[in-house]
Amino acid sequence: MAGDDKLVLQVGGVTRATPVRRTASGSIASANPRTTAQPAPTAVPVARLISLANEMAAQEPPVDYARIASLRAAIASGEYSVDPVAIAKSMALFHSTGGNS
Repeated sequence: MAGDDKLVLQVGGVTRATPVRRTASGSIASANPRTTAQPAPTAVPVARLISLANEMAAQEPPVDYARIASLRAAIASGEYSVDPVAIAKSMALFHSTGGNS
């Protein structure tokens, strides 16, 4: 049949034309010999990644508890003042830069 000398294989949006040949039984087979799939090499062993994840999960969050306590005390005593203009400017800057400020 005309045009059946190549099979077109599309996987994941990538098209690859593979030359074909006829076998003794008349069926079409790929001209390229089949290879067994090998797993991709990993740069970091899975056990090491699990260990790193456990270490990160065990760490304290980067929170300044002393600062939080001082702010709570200032709010409770009425010493903490809010500057609405500064807050509005910061909000406008945040939203104008897409949160990358």
